[in-house]
Amino acid sequence: MKITKGIIIGIIFGLILSFCFSFIFMVVAQGIAGGFTSLFGERWLYYATFIPFVLTFSILGSYFAKRENVSNKKFWLLSLISALFITLYSGTIGALFGEYLVRGGSLRTYTAGGFTGVNIEGVLIWGTIYAFIMLPLTVPLARLSIQVFFQLLSKFKIPC
Repeated sequence: MKITKGIIIGIIFGLILSFCFSFIFMVVAQGIAGGFTSLFGERWLYYATFIPFVLTFSILGSYFAKRENVSNKKFWLLSLISALFITLYSGTIGALFGEYLVRGGSLRTYTAGGFTGVNIEGVLIWGTIYAFIMLPLTVPLARLSIQVFFQLLSKFKIPC
């Protein structure tokens, strides 16, 4: 029963965190780009981060439900794995999935004006490069998020 509670809390926490990080990323990116075009930004970004955050924190909820104490070394290892998975997925497959959902249909389309669509190869290559380059920033953020999640589970008395 505790594992199920941990998974449910992980799903909810992942949803909230996905929305918050997407919103913060969108605000920062629009600010750097020179101005705000809309309050919530592009929907594809929210679709891109939804799956990896929910999946990561549901797995972590299941993992933490079985343990009362987790070492600092284990937290950092979990942070590294989580940060790499979330940024790699959301920067590659998630971005393509989000674009597919938002644009409604094919990622590559041919029109009378020529080729329009998403550069799939470029997204996969540069999304992977960015995921590794951004690890010094994403790992500490993941560590903080996982620590908050673990404390939330402890508050609900989930760990055995």
